[in-house]
Parts: sequence; structure tokens; C-alpha cells
Amino acid sequence: MKKLNIFLLIIILTSPLAFSQTGNERVFFSSYRPQGWDIWIANGQTEEINQVTTNEALEYNPVISPDGKWIVFTSERFGNPKIFIKSLEEKGEARLFINHESSMQDQAAISPDNNWIVFTSTHEGQSDIYRLPFQPSDTLNLDAAINLTHDKGGDFRPSFSPDGLQIAFSSDRNHSIKSHPSFVFAMSRTADIYSMDIDGENLKRLTKNDHWDGSPCYSNDGKQIFFYSGPRNSYRIYSMDLDGMNQEAISPEGINAISPSVKNDSTLVFTTFQGRAFRLMSLNLISMEVDSLFKSTSNFLGAKLQQNGMMTFYGGEPPMETAYNLGGFEGDLLVKGSPFSKDLNQKVVDMYAVRRAFAAPPNPNNSTLIFDNTDIRGVEDALTPWAYSLLTIVVLLILFIGLGNRNLKVAKAKTRSFLLFNIISVLIIALLVFELYYFFIDQLAPINTMRVYLGLVAVFLAICIGFVHYKRTQMLSEQLRTILILNFVSTLFLIAILPLLIRIPIQFYEVNYKTNEVDPIYSFVKPSNYNPLNGMVIDTKFNPSGDELVYSVGNFRGGPLNQGDVFTLNLNSSKTTRLTSSDFNDGFGDITSDKSKIVFRSGRSGFFDIYLQEGEMVKNITSDEHRDNFPIISPQGDKIAFCSDRLGTDIEGKVKTMDIFLTVLNVDGTWSDAKRMTFDGGQDAHPHFSPDGDWLIYASEEGGINDEEPLVQPVIFGPQMYGEIFAIHISSGKKIRLTHNKWEDGAPLWTKGLK
Repeated sequence: MKKLNIFLLIIILTSPLAFSQTGNERVFFSSYRPQGWDIWIANGQTEEINQVTTNEALEYNPVISPDGKWIVFTSERFGNPKIFIKSLEEKGEARLFINHESSMQDQAAISPDNNWIVFTSTHEGQSDIYRLPFQPSDTLNLDAAINLTHDKGGDFRPSFSPDGLQIAFSSDRNHSIKSHPSFVFAMSRTADIYSMDIDGENLKRLTKNDHWDGSPCYSNDGKQIFFYSGPRNSYRIYSMDLDGMNQEAISPEGINAISPSVKNDSTLVFTTFQGRAFRLMSLNLISMEVDSLFKSTSNFLGAKLQQNGMMTFYGGEPPMETAYNLGGFEGDLLVKGSPFSKDLNQKVVDMYAVRRAFAAPPNPNNSTLIFDNTDIRGVEDALTPWAYSLLTIVVLLILFIGLGNRNLKVAKAKTRSFLLFNIISVLIIALLVFELYYFFIDQLAPINTMRVYLGLVAVFLAICIGFVHYKRTQMLSEQLRTILILNFVSTLFLIAILPLLIRIPIQFYEVNYKTNEVDPIYSFVKPSNYNPLNGMVIDTKFNPSGDELVYSVGNFRGGPLNQGDVFTLNLNSSKTTRLTSSDFNDGFGDITSDKSKIVFRSGRSGFFDIYLQEGEMVKNITSDEHRDNFPIISPQGDKIAFCSDRLGTDIEGKVKTMDIFLTVLNVDGTWSDAKRMTFDGGQDAHPHFSPDGDWLIYASEEGGINDEEPLVQPVIFGPQMYGEIFAIHISSGKKIRLTHNKWEDGAPLWTKGLK
């Protein structure tokens, strides 16, 4: 027996699972999704409101079955959105209704006869509309669903006609992708209203507008379709006939109106929003008057009404900013439900969605993330008391110009003297204003360069002072000398105080994402030559060993000539090292495991190129006129990935789409030509290597968008400008989509697992 026990102990100790060896590798990515939405139900007659779900995960888009027995809704309890069902007659928890591990399911609608459920899903790649028998007591298999739309565009928000024979929906299938009105690196889409038979036949396009038409619903008599339409942030509710004729705006101008739903023959309910605040409203179809649906101003949206007067909607009080996510989105640092696991066949990774514009980088060695924050929210917040001395200079200049004109008048100077005095005074002031504009707005000049420019102005003013000094007996020369001396002194004063005009303090924090304990670890002090408006942290990541933080400081949307650099922060000594040393836009650096190679992008050639630094040697890897960005080097130092617009699609002459490219180290020490790794028509960006260097993970809008843009844009930022997270196995080319949702997911970082 003793020998047997020893034998069993040896087996246990040598087992791969002994003592829970290193766990799944971890992928952290930024996610622009909200927090705190639950499902609510209300009685349309009594206006009594009850909360149906209290799960911490996001839950939205509820609908009640026509027989009033069930409520169906979307939940992100398992990571990607899934459709759940809950009985309204019996006590019990909500359960998964439509089962599929990978894809998302959302935006359910149930036929009036209670026989069918239709919904959107990314089951076959893009957002299509699917149909299944409505069997509420069962768990439905998505593989048995019928794809009704089968289109490469996105199809959204299906709605049944009263007789259950027709389905109306919105789709972006017939519009080309446009550049985003605010963000040059992003895309924008347009949709129309369509109808089809319940089997997907007899497809009809009902609207042909240049802006988004969405969320169609039928009138109770089935003779009209209501929908919302309009330019960005100016949406109104429209009505039209079943053939798309007689389109007419029925909600008033000045009120954002989306998501219409019929309450009765005389009333529509819709959602309005201002900023990120949502509210349910009613529209009287006879008087066209608009009123709040509830007395409460709670953050509710997306109402759906039933013939029996019951109404469902979703929302809740928005979260507040937390100490462990300062500068991120209000609420928690991690999305509720993180992590969720994804099988790559060769390995399983744990996915962590981070609620920040860029994922706070994970420390490879523990359960902490690093993020930076500044309390500055605008230029007005960054101005120091020294900045207000500029007002004193302006007041003095105006005063002395006025005194000069008075003295010329007393001396009875000629009209041309007045004209010449005022022209010269204004030109000198305009020259100083232009230089300050160049410094504060264009943000091109480092401090020392700006001081040189101001110094040249001072020399010019000194020469002018000397010239007019010899003619000081003339009244015009005397007044010009006074105003020139004042400008000369003002220029010298500006040279001295230039670095003191603006302060943007940046603090790094370390947060344990399991306990939410947060500690300030480092206050970043910009180099003395840094233009303060270029001094924002725009990218952070750990080196593979986890002892140093690699971060970029600069202007995220700046051009090649803007100032930017790559720094490292040693977490043990709190020492900062500047890795790049040019007055151009260097940034997005990455380091190999042995710290022998540094890759970064730079604008020092006049274009954005990818550079490799080994010791003192810096080499331009791409060296062309294309825009290359977001470089990453494998931990082993033998591969470099980056995104580039070199083979991209030109969108309206404003932006070119970007793809992921890969270059590998040859045996002779040279680097191969860049190989294109992604081929979809959208934006691909932010690549990152797996710890073993065999996989690339990146953000892509290959899957299009999965919901109507106007319904997602107001929530935080914008819908899926890059879109979802994908992984590609480098040697085999196998590609796996890791996220399926309607939110912007991006900037993934892949690190090792923890014991």
C-alpha cells in the first residue's frame, strides 16, 4: 500500500495540472460599452414600473411575447450578447434561450401568432436576420435557424407586421462606407428601411435617403410603417405607406427621436437623448404633442409595447466615475462578466474587456493594470496663472495704441501717420498672435524651437526700435518707438514664461482588477523642451518581463511633424528613460524580451514610417510615403507587425483603410518585405503578438456593424470604428473572431497566464 501511495504521489506531482500550473493566457482589450442597464417592465395604464433583472452584466432590447407569458431580452452575461428568456407567470431565473458559443444574438421580435422569433446574429459573419420557431420552454439551437437576409451588409431591428406575414428592418447594404464626420481614422454608415415576407422572399427597399433610417415598426392596422430618420443628432420620427410612399416627419424638430413603438392608434412612444442621457417620450399622433412618458427622469430607452398595455424597456441610473478607473468610462474598469474564455483550438485565452479608450496594459506577472489620468479636460483647465499675464499684455498694447493715436492727434499729425502707426501696430500684434497660435493650436513647435522663433521676432523688433530711434524727433517715430519697445519687452517676457503657461499633470495608477485596489505609482514630468499640448500619454504597454512600462507621449491625431516620444518607466526604481530623441512624432513603441530591440513609428522622414532601434543604430524599416502605424515586435525579436494604408481603399479622399502587415527577420539579419496579413475592406489596426510569437491579435471592422449607428453612438463614443477583436495564426493563416457585439472593441494586448 505504501508503494502504491508513493506511486500515486509521483503521478500527481508530475501531472501537467499539478498545483495549477500557469493558467490561460490573457487578452485585454478596450471596450466602449456602457454599464448598468437592466430590464424593466411597466403597466401602460397605471404607469407602475418594475425591475425584471438585476444581473450585473449589460441587459437590453426586451420584448414580451404576444400571449404575455414570456419576456425575451439580450444579456452579456457570457461575454458576447445572447438572447435570454424569463417567465412572467412563474418565479424563476432567466435562462439562455438561443444557444451558440461564438456569435452574438440580439434585437429579438416575436410574431403576433406566437409561432416565430426573429433576431439578428453574427452567426455567418455579418449581422443578418434569422428565424426560429418560438418554443419558450426549450433552448433553441442557432444552427437550426434560417438566415432570412444573407447579405454582406448589416441588417438590423426586425419588426413583424400585425398579420405576421411581413418583416420590416433596416440595413446598410446599399450605401458605401463614408469617412466619419469627426474622426478621420473612422468610418460612418447609412441605412434604409426594407420589408420582406416572413420567409425572406419579396425583399423591398422602402427608403432611399442620404442619412440613417432605422427601427421600423408597423401601425396597429398594418397600413403604415413608423421609423426614425435624419442627419446625425437631428433624428425625427417619420411615417410612410407600406410601399415607401408618402414619407412624412411626424415628430417636432429639435427633439432627437429614435426607436419608435406603437402604444395605441393615437400614441407612439420613442426614445430621446441629449448627450448620454436617455428618456422615454410619448407622441400624440393627432395633436403631434410630445410629453415625457414617466414622471421619473431615469435613464430609460428602447420601449416596446404590447396590445395588453404592458411595456418593456431597459436602462437605469448611469454609473459614476470610480477611483480605480479615473479618466476612463464612468463605472468599473473591467466590463461586468470579464473574463470570458475563447478557444483557439491550440490554446484557450481569457478575454478581459477594459472600459477605457485604450486598454490599460496588464502586468504579465500579476493581476494588476496600469492606467494614466489627468484632471485636465480642456485647455481652460490647463492654463496656469501665468497664462493670464497675456491678457495684461493685450490690455497694455491696446492702451498704448490708444495713447499713440491721441498723441498724434494732439500733434495734428497727417492722416497717413495715423494710418501707418495703426497698421504697423496691428501687424506686430498679429505676428505675435500667429506665433502663439502656431504654438497652442497647431502644436507643432517644441519649447526651444518656439523660443527661437520668438527670439527672431525680438531681434526684428530691436532693429525696428533702433531705426525709429534716429527719427525720434518726429511724433510718428516717437509713438512707433513706444509701441515697438512694449512689444519687444512682451516678446522677451513670453520667451521666459513660455513653459509656464500650460500645465497638464499626468499621474500613473496601478489597480488590482480583482480587488479594485488602486495606488498612484508615478507622476510624469514632461521634458523641459516639450510643448505641453503635445504631452499626453497616448499608448502604454509592458515589456515582456513586466518590469518596465513602455509608453508614448505626444498628440494622438498629430501629423509627422508633431512632437512625440517613447519612454520607459522602471517600476522598481520609478526611473523614466526617453528611448527616442527627435523633435518629430515618435510613438507607439515596443520592446523585445531581452530589451535588445525597440520598434516604434516616427514622422522624422516627413511620413509615418516604422523604425527599429538596436543599441545606437536606428533603421527605417518601411521608408515610404504611406502611413504606417502601431508597430509591435514579437517577444523573440524575429517578427514586426504594423498597420498601414499602403494597399488600403480610399474613402472620399479623406482617409484610406489600413491593413495588418508583417515583416520577419531573415537568416542574414535583414528584414523581409512587408507581407499583407488582412484583406477585408474595413479598418484593421492595433496588432499585438502572443507571448510565443505564433499569433497576431488585432482590432478589425471586418464584421461590419451589428446595430444601428444612431442607437449606439450616443452611449459612449461611436459604433465599431474598428469593431471586433480577431486573432490570426501566423504560419497557417487561420483566423478566429474573438468578440461579437455592437460596441467598439480595440487595442488588444496579449500576455501570459498566471499561476
